[in-house]
Amino acid sequence: MKRTLAVLAVIAFASLCIPVAVHGQNTITGTVLDSLTQEPLQFATVYINGTTKGTVTDADGHFELRDVSFPATLVFSFVGYKPQAHDIARNPGHLSVNLKPNIELPEVVITDKKVKRKDLTYFKSMFLGDDRWGRHATIRNESAIMIENTNYNGASIFNAWASEPLIIDLPLLGYVLYVDLVYFTVEHIGGNTLCDMLGYFYYKPYTIGKESKLVSFEKNRRQAYYNSSQHFLRSVYENRLEENGYILAMADNSTIIRLDIIKYNPIGVEKYSDIIEDSIMQIHGLKDKRLKILYYHKHDGTPLNLKENKTTLYPFSESGIAFMKDTCVFYKDGIVIDNNIRFMGEMSEKRVGACLPDDYNIDND
Repeated sequence: MKRTLAVLAVIAFASLCIPVAVHGQNTITGTVLDSLTQEPLQFATVYINGTTKGTVTDADGHFELRDVSFPATLVFSFVGYKPQAHDIARNPGHLSVNLKPNIELPEVVITDKKVKRKDLTYFKSMFLGDDRWGRHATIRNESAIMIENTNYNGASIFNAWASEPLIIDLPLLGYVLYVDLVYFTVEHIGGNTLCDMLGYFYYKPYTIGKESKLVSFEKNRRQAYYNSSQHFLRSVYENRLEENGYILAMADNSTIIRLDIIKYNPIGVEKYSDIIEDSIMQIHGLKDKRLKILYYHKHDGTPLNLKENKTTLYPFSESGIAFMKDTCVFYKDGIVIDNNIRFMGEMSEKRVGACLPDDYNIDND
């Protein structure tokens, strides 16, 4: 679905994914138990949030997760139990985790099949996306989705959550994605649409041996990655916006036609950014500014190096970015840890159907 910059549309993936640093390799071991009976839970899933790294417990509820980089968010998930997320700064030693049965989950029953089908269709379009990626993605266990519609102070509020981990096929990207969805909310206020979400993501790559399929997956992953919020924020962190095809500009009414006659008010993001800790960048002084992101690219979607190409006619796309606080932070992997950096326009259209693991990398990025 197309949106203009006046329509705020943001999926707070930041609340979901704590990125993985590149140091401190370790093995985490532990046991997962039922909190009421203290019986071990076999086949419980243990994973690093937002990544492809995970495992399952054995008959004794024991797990071993190797090569973990800290800091990380460790998630414990099992059907019929509330997921738990633990932020870990260093190796915690042997963990004993008690999962609580999900007995307090509210039930929302929609008896009208047409209404239910309409709500599910709306959920999938907002959650997975209406673009190529979202249309190809499918949710295997749609019956686990709970939906509630409310109105509050003139706002129309659409709420959804899941009674068990959602199993999502991403056939273009070559992943099966497991999402422990705590909540997904869409608010319509006036002419604005605000999406917010809390959940935990675990990616399992397809196990397909054909080289042609692997090549196709990687090609599609690159296409989804370029001009994404992840790619943009990584470029900011590395101070490589121009090399990766981006111009960050103050919003104005200029007509942008091509690079050599462009009229814009670009900003040097280095004036507003500092690396405050290893792998963490802080953006300051841009609260309440209207900013646009211009992404110039070749015809195959790969970024145009703007330091080498100044006068050539190339296509571009336009997005927006808003900083909700005087100081906002994000990680070097391009992951935001709160909902204070929001994207609009084309970047916001990439939803879960186009979402890549936090640890995704390409050779020439």
